[in-house]
Amino acid sequence: MSELQVVVFEVNGEFFGAEASQVFQIVKYQEATKVPKMPKFIEGILNFRDTVLPVVNLAKRFDMGDISVNKKTKILVTKIEDKFAGFIVNDVMEIVKFAESEVDPVPGIINGETAAYLKKVARKGDKLISVIDLENILTASEIKKLSNVNPKADK
Repeated sequence: MSELQVVVFEVNGEFFGAEASQVFQIVKYQEATKVPKMPKFIEGILNFRDTVLPVVNLAKRFDMGDISVNKKTKILVTKIEDKFAGFIVNDVMEIVKFAESEVDPVPGIINGETAAYLKKVARKGDKLISVIDLENILTASEIKKLSNVNPKADK
C-alpha cells in the first residue's frame, strides 16, 4: 500500500473515514420511510435509483446518540453483498490521501464487534481518523434482515 484515499466524515463530533473505493455515492439527506421490526439504528428505507435503499444511522450504530439532521447531513451509499446500503453521517468533510507512513493498524486492545469494521487509524497532524469498513458495519444477521426489505437491490 503506497497511498490510502479516504472519504472523511463526521459523526457527532468524531471524525471517521471510509476508503473512497467503498463509497459509491454521497447524497443529500432525505428522511427514510420507517420499516417495522428493524434494529433501532436502521432509520428505514429510501428509493435510490429505482431500488430500495436501507439507511443506517451511524451514530446509533456506534452508540454515539442520535444525529441532529441539518443541511449538512449526508448519506454515504455503499454496496454490501451486491446490495446498496446508506449510512447517515453529520457531514462529509473531504477526501484525503494518506501516505503509508500516516496509517497505523488498529490497536490490539480493540476487539469484538468493533474490530470487525475498524480497519486502520490514519493520522493527519495531531488528528486521528478511524478508518472503518462500511461493508462490515452490519453483522450477517442484520444484513439478512435488510435483504427482506431490499428485494430489488441486486441490480
